[in-house]
Amino acid sequence: MADFRVVCTEQVPANEPKDHAHIVAVGVGDDPEKAAERMTLDQVIARIDAGDRFYTRGVTTGRVAWIEKVPCPTCRRVWIIRTQADAVWDNNLDGGVRRCRSFGT
Repeated sequence: MADFRVVCTEQVPANEPKDHAHIVAVGVGDDPEKAAERMTLDQVIARIDAGDRFYTRGVTTGRVAWIEKVPCPTCRRVWIIRTQADAVWDNNLDGGVRRCRSFGT
């Protein structure tokens, strides 16, 4: 079992509805400014299913949020990942974690 720190996300708009996006890949590594490795959503879900854990750490607060696999409440039958609710803004996948620029940066 391994732990992976998510430092950035790649998101794309979903077709229905148009007002939400799905994370399709993440960057992991120890440096919040530079991802060491890119993992697709399918790779992350497979690793979670195998017992690995993913988390974020707020750059300002230092607070950790664990990532969980859940069905998309809008799309149904589609698995997504999200941070567990903790009322801390800078460790959330949806807004606190930066968007990936290009991998390795």
